[in-house]
Amino acid sequence: MKANRKCLKDNDSGDVGVGTLIIFISMVLVAAVAAAVLIYTTGALQQKATKTSKEATQQISSNMIVDKVLGDRGAALNASIDSLKIRIKPDVGTTSIDLRQVIVTVMDNSSRNDLKYSTNYSANAVRDEDASFNTTTPVLNSGDLIEITVDSSNLGFALSPRKTFWISLNQELGQSINLEITTPNSFGIYRYVLLYP
Repeated sequence: MKANRKCLKDNDSGDVGVGTLIIFISMVLVAAVAAAVLIYTTGALQQKATKTSKEATQQISSNMIVDKVLGDRGAALNASIDSLKIRIKPDVGTTSIDLRQVIVTVMDNSSRNDLKYSTNYSANAVRDEDASFNTTTPVLNSGDLIEITVDSSNLGFALSPRKTFWISLNQELGQSINLEITTPNSFGIYRYVLLYP
């Protein structure tokens, strides 16, 4: 009984309890701050992941296929090609592609030209089931087949026989399409020369 009374009168046990309480409160505060940081980081990462996945989906679902490239020598069957005819179509599952945002780059060993729609090249619909493609809103939809025409005056070089040059179609979204083309040894008697494939 006397031993218990001595402990009750001694203030040492009270000091230990207050110290433990302070440590406990500080641990709760640290845990709350850590939880807030984790919640904020998780939210920021989720937003970034959502944005990245949307951009990746657009990159994957925005693609076009070059069906063929023809060289037009004109009615006079000139010795060099007067204009290029590039036939393109949207790939399977592709979202709409706006030609106003497609840059056609044509280059050879010594020159390079970046061509823009309506300024340096034109386009018309070969196949357009829903009649959505026109010169004001040149947008490719699923099933469309469009022919881009590039006049030789916009190339910066002559397309004579055995000429190697490169065409790049740079889209707003999706990968660029790069073609290396060499004109035939002779154009023969035909107005249109198949350059690709």
